[in-house]
Amino acid sequence: MRLKTTAKLALPLLMLTPSVSAVDLCHVANAGFLIKGENASVLIDGLMVEDQYDGRFALPSDEMVGSMMAKSDLFENLAIVASTHRHGDHFDPKATLQNLRKTEGVRYAVPEDALPTLEANGMEDADRNRLFIVEAGPQNSFEHAGVSVETFDVDHGPNMPQNVGYRITVDNVSFFHTGDINASRSQLSAAGVNALPVDVLIIPFWYGLQDPAQQQTMRDSWAYRRIAPTHFNPKPQPWMERFGGLEGVKTLVADTHEDALISTREGECTTID
Repeated sequence: MRLKTTAKLALPLLMLTPSVSAVDLCHVANAGFLIKGENASVLIDGLMVEDQYDGRFALPSDEMVGSMMAKSDLFENLAIVASTHRHGDHFDPKATLQNLRKTEGVRYAVPEDALPTLEANGMEDADRNRLFIVEAGPQNSFEHAGVSVETFDVDHGPNMPQNVGYRITVDNVSFFHTGDINASRSQLSAAGVNALPVDVLIIPFWYGLQDPAQQQTMRDSWAYRRIAPTHFNPKPQPWMERFGGLEGVKTLVADTHEDALISTREGECTTID
């Protein structure tokens, strides 16, 4: 199923302030999160099994992957699985097809340029019919199980794959996951990301870190309440040493973004209301 652009309808004034329920934002691994609502949840960039990077990026534990496959525990009301781009620390085609075939009622949003990796792993027509294929280009949107999803082009950088930014609204609480971002203000503006209101902006920790221009781009592009930095490296990297290792990097991020939601522990959840 290919996404089609949907027109925005004017709503009566009384519809502009809907009641808001508490929603949990749960860390899975690397840039992967579960947005857990009362009746439906969205897993984004968290369905991964194969390590393609020698431990540089975190993967969910076997126990957590088992819960994903069984739709149990945190994932009992899983409704949507979304992937921002086809890099192996965000998307695993084998695990995606395995999960798709084990679950019912779950839909999968994937960038169009990730399709060849699914086809190379034996995707069939029945599998393809479960997909929302996000084409590069204008903003698109879809709804499933009461969850609203809007998609935006977010530049990953030169010679990088298509990267989809998702604004996901669950129980009237909104989240924007940027995927991996190297976008300028002009690129985001052209993609329709202009003071976009979101409760939580999920963005790689490096974007805006010690860079006032990128910090201004964030403020101009999203009207966010809180930031959830992602993509912390669990395996020590040489560049971390000058900041005091991982904990030092996390401290620097916390000092940069007021009231940041910093989580690197699997299954750690924060209630957003």
